[in-house]
Amino acid sequence: MSDKATVFEPYPFKIGERILRRRKGKLEDWDVIAVDDIEITVKCPFHGMELTWKRGSFWYGGETAIPANSED
Repeated sequence: MSDKATVFEPYPFKIGERILRRRKGKLEDWDVIAVDDIEITVKCPFHGMELTWKRGSFWYGGETAIPANSED
């Protein structure tokens, strides 16, 4: 097992923000229209379709760290 781990953290979505979500090799274009502690609601700027996702969306900024439970 690796002695370093990739660091993921919740992304601080903001209403009015445009996001691109990579899914199955394609980029999906969305506007953030609502955010709370549990969910984010987005709207497609082209088709008008709205979706609500759990805030399980994470952002990876290239950081790695040594896991707390790693052996010394």
